[in-house]
Amino acid sequence: MKISPFAFVKISFLIIILGFFFIQCKKDVTTTTKTNPVQPNPLAFTKAEIDTVRKADSATAMRILIIFVHPDSLILRTPSKDVIVGDTLIKRLTDRMYTAVKHANGVGIAAPQVGICRKIIWVQRYDKGTLTNKPFEVYLNPKITAYSDTVVRRMDGCLSVPQTTGYPVVIDSSYRAIWVDVEYTLPNGTFIHERVKQWYTAQIFQHEIDHLYGKMYFDNYVSKHKNRFTILSANNKEEKEIGIPKDRMNNM
Repeated sequence: MKISPFAFVKISFLIIILGFFFIQCKKDVTTTTKTNPVQPNPLAFTKAEIDTVRKADSATAMRILIIFVHPDSLILRTPSKDVIVGDTLIKRLTDRMYTAVKHANGVGIAAPQVGICRKIIWVQRYDKGTLTNKPFEVYLNPKITAYSDTVVRRMDGCLSVPQTTGYPVVIDSSYRAIWVDVEYTLPNGTFIHERVKQWYTAQIFQHEIDHLYGKMYFDNYVSKHKNRFTILSANNKEEKEIGIPKDRMNNM
């Protein structure tokens, strides 16, 4: 069969048009199926944090930072970020923090004190347990939502502020609310809101949560604003009644 030149041109033009639409359709399919890269969670642990935590096993205490050492002080004065509840690194970190506070004979510790600026604290609960056995509990993303307007000036101190020979002498007391409302998440994901009424446990919560905001106990906000608070005198009898060894009063 003989095809006229005019018909040949029409067929060629049709083939070109069909080819163009085929290429365009393929391009559209490729464009619509292309996925955007997954953005990293801003609360995920950094590589430096992961390396620090995994540097040793859970039974090895992390080094407690010292406020008088300049690189340490920069970390201790840095506000902390929340953690992602359920992150697998939290178990190793909290285990090593617990080992550190027990080795130091402390009653509480915050993650910034071991070089990790994250909102994690351990608190020894003097409002629980027996006279000779007060349990430690770990809290994620803790926050104080209310303070009593009555405060007491009591002994205070810090594992990051050693007062042994060779270090500057720092004030050994602070003003603390006699109760606080706190909220936090347990490692298993349970969210808790409670009023901590026992004064020493409330003091530990205040001390450790201050660390999460780069604050030290000697920053002494209350002494500069005494007109805003009712200030009571400390009662040493209370310390004996709840079984606080005097050598641990300032180990937070």
